[in-house]
Amino acid sequence: MISTDNDELVKRIAKLARQNKELEKQLKMLLKQNEKLANENENLKVHSLEVQPGEEKSLKFNMATVLFADIRSLSKLIEGMDSASVMDELDEIFYEFGAITEKYKIEKIKTIGDTFMCAGGIPVKNITNPIDVVMAAMEMRNYLEKFENRKRGGTQRIWDLKIGIHTGPVTASVSGKKKINYDIKGDTVHNATRLEALSEHGSILISVMTYELVKEFFDCEYYGKLPVKYKGDLQIYRVAGLKPEFSVDGKGVNPNEAFRIKFGLIQFTDMQEMILDKLEKELPGYVFYHNVKHTVDVVTEVELIGWAEGCTDEEILLLKTAGLF
Repeated sequence: MISTDNDELVKRIAKLARQNKELEKQLKMLLKQNEKLANENENLKVHSLEVQPGEEKSLKFNMATVLFADIRSLSKLIEGMDSASVMDELDEIFYEFGAITEKYKIEKIKTIGDTFMCAGGIPVKNITNPIDVVMAAMEMRNYLEKFENRKRGGTQRIWDLKIGIHTGPVTASVSGKKKINYDIKGDTVHNATRLEALSEHGSILISVMTYELVKEFFDCEYYGKLPVKYKGDLQIYRVAGLKPEFSVDGKGVNPNEAFRIKFGLIQFTDMQEMILDKLEKELPGYVFYHNVKHTVDVVTEVELIGWAEGCTDEEILLLKTAGLF
């Protein structure tokens, strides 16, 4: 009798293992579909912003995250270098910073002398841009450290990096046809520059607005206050790195699978908005569709059932994605 029960248990476990493996495959497939749809949506929105030569559009973004990265020479060693070599190194660093912004779908705004400026949440609005920008800032810092080790063997440092980040509304002027350019203005930009100026060697300073949106993922320490005219003091935090539970080997540098899943749950909101918009506006007339409320209700119910059943974050993400589609 006991042997029979054990056999049944083994069969059930094997069946659950197969189902779990299949669910993991489905999740990966759905995440790829999500990324593809997000890219298509981004391209559509970017093309819709194209302007005629000589024209300029002005757009309002209620939630953008602005980053200023300032690269300064630290050592007298730079005095012994010819100006061409100095500029070559700076160009190489800025080129890599540009590649990092592309990786995180952040818009490079411009370089001003030795300062690099970029913004998340532009031109495609999303709710993950504070996380994206802080991740990019950490990667910039890590890259510069590796760059110095490669160039000078880690014994000397020539370049210093200071970063300031602030989240809030901005106004963007859009110009260009073949290549769209953005120039952003507002208090958010001004506060980001002040945070960068206040930052120290190798530090990433963020405002309390950014901190509240990223604190779930990053270890941050309180840094101080920044007086803001007519608005009181702005609380400031310094980013130490990713939380151990969200980083590979708990080192706080590279994101792990737990980060990807948690981030995916937040990213789901953007995907849901995009899909609902398509369902409402782009379905052919001969296709019957209840309404947006019905889809939202389905997603909400499967999430509630999932939490009640003790599902993991990964399983909740799979359930919500399946409910949406």
